[in-house]
Amino acid sequence: MNSNKKITLIIFSMVSLLTLIIVALVAIGSRETGYESAKKRAYLTADIVKNALTSHMVNGNMHQRDVFLTSLEQMQEVNELWVVRSPKVNEQFSTHSPNEIPRDDIDKKVLQTGKEEVVIKETIQKASLRITIPYTASSLDKPNCLGCHNAKEGEVLGAISIKFDIQEDRLSSIAILLNIIATVVLFLIFILIFISRKIKPYTSSFDSITEVLKQVHDGDYSVRVQDGILKEDKEAFMWLNEIIEKLETVLTGIEKNLTAFVHNRASNVNNDKLLTAKEIIEDISEIYNYKKTIETDLSKEDIYYRLIQVFNEKLKIKSFYIFENDLQKNERKVIYAPQGVQSSCKIKKDIKELCRAERTNNVISSETFPEICRVATCDECSDYTCIPFTINEQKSITIHILCDDKTCLDHNKYQIGIIKKYLEETKPILESRMLMDVLRERNLLDGLTGLYNRKYIDEFVDKIMPKELALESTFAVMFLDIDYFKMVNDTYGHDAGDAILQKLAKTMQENITNNEFIVRFGGEEFLIVMKNPTEDSAKELAEKINKEFSKIVFNFNNESFSKTVSIGYAFFPTDIDQFWKCIKYADLSLYEAKETGRNKVIRFNKDILKNGEKDEY
Repeated sequence: MNSNKKITLIIFSMVSLLTLIIVALVAIGSRETGYESAKKRAYLTADIVKNALTSHMVNGNMHQRDVFLTSLEQMQEVNELWVVRSPKVNEQFSTHSPNEIPRDDIDKKVLQTGKEEVVIKETIQKASLRITIPYTASSLDKPNCLGCHNAKEGEVLGAISIKFDIQEDRLSSIAILLNIIATVVLFLIFILIFISRKIKPYTSSFDSITEVLKQVHDGDYSVRVQDGILKEDKEAFMWLNEIIEKLETVLTGIEKNLTAFVHNRASNVNNDKLLTAKEIIEDISEIYNYKKTIETDLSKEDIYYRLIQVFNEKLKIKSFYIFENDLQKNERKVIYAPQGVQSSCKIKKDIKELCRAERTNNVISSETFPEICRVATCDECSDYTCIPFTINEQKSITIHILCDDKTCLDHNKYQIGIIKKYLEETKPILESRMLMDVLRERNLLDGLTGLYNRKYIDEFVDKIMPKELALESTFAVMFLDIDYFKMVNDTYGHDAGDAILQKLAKTMQENITNNEFIVRFGGEEFLIVMKNPTEDSAKELAEKINKEFSKIVFNFNNESFSKTVSIGYAFFPTDIDQFWKCIKYADLSLYEAKETGRNKVIRFNKDILKNGEKDEY
């Protein structure tokens, strides 16, 4: 309903209510006026009858009183008229007419109380009023009532009852009331038409503004207010249209620029440029805070932790994996995996060929096409999305998102753009930390063999060992040395010696697992650290390396020969509770192997120690 109709209806309702009140008051007043008029006629008639009866009594014509009363009944609007005597009068004047005895309880009540009674009877067709008025003795009347009657002052002598037909009075009142109603209705119609026409230009303008503002509120900034009728409207409409146009221009520019900054979203949920701009600005603010935070993080592990926090808490992504891909080795490792959720992608090697997202450098979604990535199998989820992102020529990461319903999939599609922006802001800092890791690792690697150098042992003891001890991990430390290595360098040259060292390094690498690492301790000496070994597993590894290396045949200067290694090992903290002393004990065991014939594996025992050291042990 438009404003014109609303205002007209309100005014009409108020005037109608006022009219009803006036009509009701007039109706009540007319009714009361009719009753009062009938009562006045009754009082007049009662006085006439009283005076007439007094005259009849004085003149000795009381026997003709019935004729007089009957003639009064013939008066217009008088239905009935009768007079009743009180018992005291009947006693004084024994002669009385049968018509003068009380006809009903009302007559009796009036004779007893001396108070008039009025009875009104109304139906749809008829209306009547019956009034019974008492006659009381009074010395003030002329002639004096007390002079003729044996009565006291104020005593009831009799009563007169009159019934009037007041239907005509009622009809007259109704006619007047109908005339009033008709006049008011005509006036109302005129007022409504007049008001409607006068306020229509204003209400139409208000409705136009309201409709346009509603559409602007809903996000449609292309609407404009049409020209108004009044001069004031035209100016107001022009100003409003200019404001909306400026708002549309500004918001469109903001949305375009900001959306490009944080990547296009899959869809706009609210389609409101203002809300979209607000949402994008909030995203930018959060991205800025995220970037400032990771800039001060020391390691790539810290950065990955922040990124996982963003995915979980800000973007509300429930199940996802983060893979780090080594593009040179063409393999990947899992950086983050949710608890209790299996990845649909089991690829670990040949990433550049098998991973569709990495190969095409495009976002891959199972919703796009059935079995779009034939390598992926999603047993515990219904859909997946893979987002590739290149860090540099050596590294890339893949965000692997899992979904179990359409709502989750739509939500994640909407977040792809902002995910990419977070990855872009992460890239330079993560690349810097990766480069630092590479430099640090290169600083910890031996250039000839590619194994860790002695510096790594220092870092292992300072940073990793405390964490492992908190987990109650145990270690075996093996010291290896090539037998008669100096002779090789002296006879065949250092190139031959380097080749033998590289071959030994390869042999050791082929026989260890992820629970062991190798360090070139110096020259031809090597150190192997085993995590959570047993007596058997440590002995088995040492003997296997000793055996496998002795099988290798070297050819230099047209001569063929084999080399052997001697190995000594000790356990930490079983043999000693200090790691550096455990290395020393492994070295003593190696020395014992060389002293007792070389090409041996010796496990540390107390007897290897010298007398003074035995006492300390």
